[in-house]
Amino acid sequence: MNGFRAALAADGILIFDGGMGSLLQRRGLAPGQSPEEFGMAHPEIIADIHAGYACSGSRVVTTNTFGATRYKLPAGLDVFAVNELMARTARRAVGGGVFVAGSVGPTGKMVHPLGDISFRGLVEVFKEQIRGLAAGGADVILAETQFDLAEA
Repeated sequence: MNGFRAALAADGILIFDGGMGSLLQRRGLAPGQSPEEFGMAHPEIIADIHAGYACSGSRVVTTNTFGATRYKLPAGLDVFAVNELMARTARRAVGGGVFVAGSVGPTGKMVHPLGDISFRGLVEVFKEQIRGLAAGGADVILAETQFDLAEA
């Protein structure tokens, strides 16, 4: 994380990668299929996308883990293992000169009293995901597209 903080503090621009889902669709992601499930079956495609972004000048690539929580992953996929592999795949694809941002998207749940999950329960869900991202080598965690302030 210190390297990322130093990069933020430096005079310069950090260019992030672009879309993942649209590129996965071009590479065989079926309609309705989980991008994370596709990535687990085809990590070489994920690595190739990350490497392409790095070669194009991206200084940060985002893991294929936007929906990698227990509430979004297909049954039978291990949350920690998915996040760890997707972060490790990104890290190996770009080496040490590019940062890896662990993507954490919304759970689709609302916090009590508006929904059926407690704040503590939501923290546990994100902790499970983030532990896998950290174990896989993510440099920073990127919370994306949160629709509920309590969730963010």
